[in-house]
This record gives sequence, C-alpha cells and structure tokens, in this order.
Amino acid sequence: MNNVRPRGTVPVVADENVARLGYAEQVKLAMEQSGYAAEVTVLSAGEGSKAYSTVERLHADWAERRVPRDGVVFAVGGGVVSDVAGFAAATWLRGIRWICCPTTVEAMVDACIGGKTGINLPCGKNLVGAFHQPSAVLVNVDTLRTLPRRDLVAGMAESIKHAAVHDAGLFEWHTAQRSAILQSNPEVLAELVVRNIRVKAEVIGPDERDLTGRRIILNFGHTVGHAIESAVDYRLRHGECVALGMVAAADLSRQLAGLSAGEADRLVRLLAAFELPVRLPEPVAVDRILEHLRQDKKTRDHRLPFVLLEAIGRARVVEHVDEARLGAAIASLT
Repeated sequence: MNNVRPRGTVPVVADENVARLGYAEQVKLAMEQSGYAAEVTVLSAGEGSKAYSTVERLHADWAERRVPRDGVVFAVGGGVVSDVAGFAAATWLRGIRWICCPTTVEAMVDACIGGKTGINLPCGKNLVGAFHQPSAVLVNVDTLRTLPRRDLVAGMAESIKHAAVHDAGLFEWHTAQRSAILQSNPEVLAELVVRNIRVKAEVIGPDERDLTGRRIILNFGHTVGHAIESAVDYRLRHGECVALGMVAAADLSRQLAGLSAGEADRLVRLLAAFELPVRLPEPVAVDRILEHLRQDKKTRDHRLPFVLLEAIGRARVVEHVDEARLGAAIASLT
C-alpha cells in the first residue's frame, strides 16, 4: 500500500457471501489501522450483479463519499466482483486505481490477472467492459478453505484451460496433484496459483489489450461456454460452462486442428476427474445456444474466430467455424 497511498474514503466492494465470511471487514479494518477511512459495499452474489445497475449504484456511493481521482477501490471476492468493481473503477472520474483481492480459485488463477473488466447484457456476457489493470493483486489461498466444493471445482476449469492451451507440463501436474487440489492442500493450491499466473502473464504480456491475437488463445472453451452460460440464465457456474465449452472445442479440434482422438479424450477425462461436467446437466436447445453465440463479442463480419488445440499445450485460432459444425459439437454435449 505504500506505493498506492489512496486519498479520501477507500471503497471495499464484496458480494454477500464474501461479506458474510468477514473478508471485506478484514480489508476495511486493515485500511483503518493504516490510517485510511474505508467503507464496505455489499453486492448480491452471482452474475446478476454484473449489470449497469450495479455500476450505477457503486458510482452513486462513491459520489456520496467523494471518492477522488487519486482514490483506490478494493475488490474482494470472485470474478464477478473483480469484473464489476474493476469496470466501475475504470469509468469513475475517467479511471481510478483498484486493487484485487481474489477469494476463489477462478479469480486467483484467471480473473485477477490481465485487466479485463466488464458487465453483462441480457443478450450476452461481457459485452460491455474496459481494459483496466489493477494496481496490485493480493492473494491469500487460506480464503479457499471456506469455498464450497462446487465453486472450488468450477474454478479448476480455468486452470485446466491454461494448461491445455499453453503448458503441457502443467496439464500433467494437474493429473498428479488432483487429490491434493481437491483436498485443498494449501501448498499445492499456492503452487497452482503461481503456475497459472505465470502462464497468463506469458500469454498476455505481448498482447495486453488483445490487439495482436495472441491473447485470444485464453478464450479456449469460452466461446461455447459463454453461450451456454447465457442460455441457461447463469444457473450453471462459469467454470462449469467453460468445461462444457472445452469439450465441444476438443471435438472441433479433432476435426479442424489435428488434435488426436487420444489427446481429446485426455482433456475430457481430466475435466471429469475434477468433477467438472462434460455433458449438459440440464436440457438446453442447441438453437438457443447458437443464438447467443451469434452475439459473441469476437464476431467480425458474421465470422467467429475459434480457439482450437493442435495438441495439449499448443493452441491455434481458426478464423471461422461454420454453424453446422458448431451445432453438431454442441449437440454432442447432450
């Protein structure tokens, strides 16, 4: 904090689950003990909070508290909190600093790194947003001890994604450390976070603002995953939908990118070993998912670039996948 030195009241943003566990109050107390005034704003848990109404509420709070341009916002929680609080910070007074304190696996290994912030619209996920890097990321894996098992497991989808697109050694490590991860071994979880941050930094370093196309490989599984997430009205966790998206992408990778059937099966088996869904757990019309795919923010001239695997640890981008193939890959998830 010595390098940040916030002015005025420090907003601490958390959702109701994190607030109930006392993590937001711990941050508030730490700030007050350091001589700063701090106030906690509690959001509803879930994707519903990634909305204009939440940003408007945060901005109204900050106006009332006179949060200045050299102020700092703390986002304490999972990916929803970091996305919406980071976006609110990016758009308050044309951009103020923010600090991310992730409390979920998904946020620690993915959402807290890279500076992507944003909100959802009824027609699609993350359609409004900004690149706004946090001034700091503070990770404490002890917070994962209170994470429900379903959320712990869901977060592993992003870690497996990183391994699949960029680090075959990390893929093997997941297999070897599966039991320790699922038992929340703190040393192994710390290594998990460090290795994922390293992968993400290596990928986004040369392409921070997603301009050259390198960063797009981190969307593996997300194209179909985001469409499923929207189609089921967010009843499934983000990581669960990404896992399903990776299964569909593995199928397409066999057809279009030369991924062997054996390696596609290895990916599906690893997802299943981490208790992630590899088939849709509830009926969803393929056409409904395709409709949300058409709203994907990566679409250009009615063409949707797709991240596929040539091999475990090596990804490439196919400029377009026709809708018939996409529909068949999605249908295979039922």
